[in-house]
Amino acid sequence: MSMILTLKQAPEATLDLLVARPELAVTFWIDPNYQTPKQPGWVRWLARMLGGYTPPAPIPEAPPELARNGEELSLEKAWHGLHWLLTKPLQKAEGDDWEVPPPEGALLNAGRLIEGSDHGYGDERAMSPEDVAAFNRLLQSTPWDELNARFHGEAMDSAGVYPTTWTEPHAADDTRRAYERLRTFIQQTAELSLGLVVQLS
Repeated sequence: MSMILTLKQAPEATLDLLVARPELAVTFWIDPNYQTPKQPGWVRWLARMLGGYTPPAPIPEAPPELARNGEELSLEKAWHGLHWLLTKPLQKAEGDDWEVPPPEGALLNAGRLIEGSDHGYGDERAMSPEDVAAFNRLLQSTPWDELNARFHGEAMDSAGVYPTTWTEPHAADDTRRAYERLRTFIQQTAELSLGLVVQLS
């Protein structure tokens, strides 16, 4: 199963609300115009006959202060490679890249945990506008050429950097494109004075 890291813009009031009410995290990621589909009656009847019917869990209603229309960026499978390249100079040993603090380790460590929001691979995190601004300063001062000098596919695969396909011919180019998308997205988010919700799913 693939692990995908996604970032979604949110104002600080929404971040505070999600930290206080993590059950709203599922609502936050759903399009505001989404309507829960209703199963036909015969499907529910058949399910009961074959061993019981469990209706889908209701989606919590969005309070007015839960802003859900922010832009999103998915880093697909490039997220760990980017994190590794940004944190490599600060790592004390192979494998401890997960622990590097922000701004270098922002993709995995910045912000507050939204405890109880786990819908994939751990709780989501709320990056404040200040977190985003600090990350933006780092990214804008770090050109791809600097990261590319640290890009060694064999070392990354040996270190267990997900998805351990860094020796493939297109890996560096794919990572460069993901990095440029990230830099642009974080810059735009910082200019809007917005925060981010980070989800690994």
